Amino acid sequence: MQLRSLEVFVTVVEKNGFTKAAEALYVGQPALSKTIQKMEHELNVTLFDRSSKKILLTDEGKVLYEKSKEILAKINSIPDSLHQLSEVISGEVRVGIPQIIGSVFFPKVAYTFLKKYPNVTLSTKEKGGIIIEKLVDHGELDIGFVVFPASNTLESETIYKDKFNVCVSANHHLANETEVCLEQLKDEKFILFDKSFALYRLINSYCFESGFSPNVAFQSTQWDLVLELVSAQLGIAIIPEKLTNKLNDINIKALSIKHPEMVWNIGIITKKNAYKSYALKKFIEVVKEIYVT
Repeated sequence: MQLRSLEVFVTVVEKNGFTKAAEALYVGQPALSKTIQKMEHELNVTLFDRSSKKILLTDEGKVLYEKSKEILAKINSIPDSLHQLSEVISGEVRVGIPQIIGSVFFPKVAYTFLKKYPNVTLSTKEKGGIIIEKLVDHGELDIGFVVFPASNTLESETIYKDKFNVCVSANHHLANETEVCLEQLKDEKFILFDKSFALYRLINSYCFESGFSPNVAFQSTQWDLVLELVSAQLGIAIIPEKLTNKLNDINIKALSIKHPEMVWNIGIITKKNAYKSYALKKFIEVVKEIYVT
C-alpha cells in the first residue's frame, strides 16, 4: 500500500461517497474506485458494504479507517515537529578545549550559550590541541578550540589573534629589556607546554625558523605552573600576550618579540562534511558573535 491509497480511502469515507471524494481529490471516479479495489485485493478484505447505496464500512474497513487516520496524522505532523526542533534547541554539544584556551576563552562562550539555550548540555574534554584535532576528526567531539595551523582534513575558522611575549624572571639578564629578537634566546633554557599542545609545535617551528632548536628544560600542561617555573629562574617561556595579563603576584617580566612576528591564531574546528545538529550550529553562532563580529 501507498500513502496515497490511504488518503483516497479516508477521503471516500469522510466525504461519504466516491463522487464527492473524487471532486475533493481532483481525480476521476473510475481511478478512485480502482484504487479502493486494489487495496481490497492487496489486503484480501472487503472494505465497503456494497449492498447499500450509502457508504458503509465493513469491520475490516473500520479498522483500516482508524489506522489510516493515525498514520496520516503522524505523517502530517512531521513538518511541525521539525519546525519545533529548530525553535526549541536541545541536545548535547561535545566540545574539546585545550587548558590554556579553556581558561581564557571558554567561560564567556559557555555562559552566553547556556543562558540563551538552557536545554542544551555542554560536554567538555580538556586535552592538547593535537589530541583534540584527532577526536574531532574521529567524530568523538563535535567541535574543538585549537591553535592554528590545524589539520587540513578539518573545517576550520579563525576566531581570535594575539601576539606572543617572552616571559623571564625579574632577575634575568634580559629583564631590563622591553623587546627581544627570538634568535637572542638560542642559549636560554625553555619551559614549554606539553608536546600534546599545538603551542609546543608552533614555538618549536618559530625557533627553527630563527636558526636554533630550543633547549627544553621543562614541559607542562598547566600555564600557571609554566609561569611559576619562570619566576623560580628555571628557564624562560613564550606565551600569548593575553596570558601575561594574568601575571599577578609573580616575579616575572614580559618582553615583546620584535622579530620574527609570532602570531597566536585561535580557531574552531569541526569534521568536514559531517552533520551539524541545531545545537552545534547555535553554539558556533555564539562563538562567532563573541569573538568574530
